Amino acid sequence: MNAHCTRLHLFMDGELSESDAEGFRSHLPRCASCEGGLRDLLQLELLAARALGTGATEAPAAKQEGNGNVVSLGAWVRRNARVVAPLAMAASLCAVFVPRMMPASEVPAVVFLENQTTRELEGRLSDPRADQWRRYSPMRGGADGVEAGKGTLPLRPLAEMEERKDFRGIVAAYVLHGQWQQAQAVLAREPASLARDSDLAVVALQDNRFQDALALLDPVVRADPRNPQALWNRGLALRALHQEARAARDFDQVAALGEPGWSDEARKLAEELRAAAR
Repeated sequence: MNAHCTRLHLFMDGELSESDAEGFRSHLPRCASCEGGLRDLLQLELLAARALGTGATEAPAAKQEGNGNVVSLGAWVRRNARVVAPLAMAASLCAVFVPRMMPASEVPAVVFLENQTTRELEGRLSDPRADQWRRYSPMRGGADGVEAGKGTLPLRPLAEMEERKDFRGIVAAYVLHGQWQQAQAVLAREPASLARDSDLAVVALQDNRFQDALALLDPVVRADPRNPQALWNRGLALRALHQEARAARDFDQVAALGEPGWSDEARKLAEELRAAAR
């Protein structure tokens, strides 16, 4: 590693002087570490643009030159095409081949918070990897503290799930890490399905749109009366709407399914709701 290797992010953000930027461009093809770093940054920019529904040449945030002029990622890429083109091709090849070689079971535990002993999300997601029961512990304090406790969501596994079209996993990862805008953007791109509507209801519950959640969940339960996630989420929506008796019935149905952990918690919620109704 030399001095140039510490300037990758400054180069990407357009904060180097022209002479320093030219020096970095000359250094880049001879440094495997910087090539790999730039390839990863380009992949992550593309993933973020896809998740937010922007065009492939638009970055989520503009790049800024050292003289204060703002330049889009597309303009930066065109100006640096001599360096970027081969790296972008390598990035696309990695995006195609690496996910196919990497089984889903190797997704890092932090993506679905499998390394946590409690859960902060009361709703249930359709992806089984994000629907493992852990004791519910509502978040305390501000959102910044919560995010720090979870750790940073690694974006490389998201890129790999994107290539596998594993939208359920992407939505679950964003929701578990509190990135609700990104989750909604992915859900908006998905075709209609029972799983999508159940996950959309989780987003509606987070926004306190309880009637919207109910409107999404009623058809799911009608189509699949033993859907544990939809029954659970509908119970939460009904509880928030002060329909304790109906909510208790939904939790009773979840309890009857015998899921480890979930059944006991559902039984307890039903008892509390009946006590409140009395």
